[in-house]
Amino acid sequence: MMSINEVKTEPSTLSQVILKQYGYKLKGHSGLIYSLIIVQLLAILLSLGSSSGMSSNSDLISIAVRTYTGDILLIFSLLWLMVVASLLGSQPYRSMEFSVVNNRLVSHASNILLLVTYAVYAGVTSTLAVIIHRLILSTTLKEGEFLFGGLQIIPQDLLLGIFVATLYFILVAATVYLIQSFSLHSKGLGIILWICFFAFGFGTVRIFDFNLGKVLEFYAAETSLGVFVLKVFCTAVLFFGSSMLITKGMEAKR
Repeated sequence: MMSINEVKTEPSTLSQVILKQYGYKLKGHSGLIYSLIIVQLLAILLSLGSSSGMSSNSDLISIAVRTYTGDILLIFSLLWLMVVASLLGSQPYRSMEFSVVNNRLVSHASNILLLVTYAVYAGVTSTLAVIIHRLILSTTLKEGEFLFGGLQIIPQDLLLGIFVATLYFILVAATVYLIQSFSLHSKGLGIILWICFFAFGFGTVRIFDFNLGKVLEFYAAETSLGVFVLKVFCTAVLFFGSSMLITKGMEAKR
């Protein structure tokens, strides 16, 4: 039985094949965009009822401050992208590609383009959804209650927010895709990597006297935009490239 990896593609037509597979997958998974919109609408509804606040009282005056945030929109969009990346990297999906993919390179390249596209979608829509969140608050709160952090949004800040959010989404997508590639070899290893992903990425981890801290802070604490872009780009290339190498010797269908 011939492995699908043995099918060769001419270099001159490789990019065309990749783009054709990318277009096929983008059209075939168009419903995922609608699911993203639903997830973000749900996040907006939940964010309207969630807030943090503080109060101060004296004999003459009482002050209560309530803060609303749209972070839940980014979190929900991030979870959506994690599910999508997990789906594209799963064994059932790779097996389904058997009838449409020429080789592993085409499969991975088209998947990566698809994930980057979804990351851009999520970055743009989640950032714009924050504006919708502010507009809803401005119309529902009583006059005089919407005092701080008004609706004024500088276009440069909006574009920067979209750009940074997109980079974070690409980073997470590359990480999840890599974990799923390891899972193809060993489900146990995949479970361990998922635990490490959440523990090291979002929690503070100590091993004996070594405080490993949060891996996420390696990116989030970066103050230089150029260095941040370089970190994300190098990490994404490393993770996507590793995913290709891990599955290089595997057949598309077991």
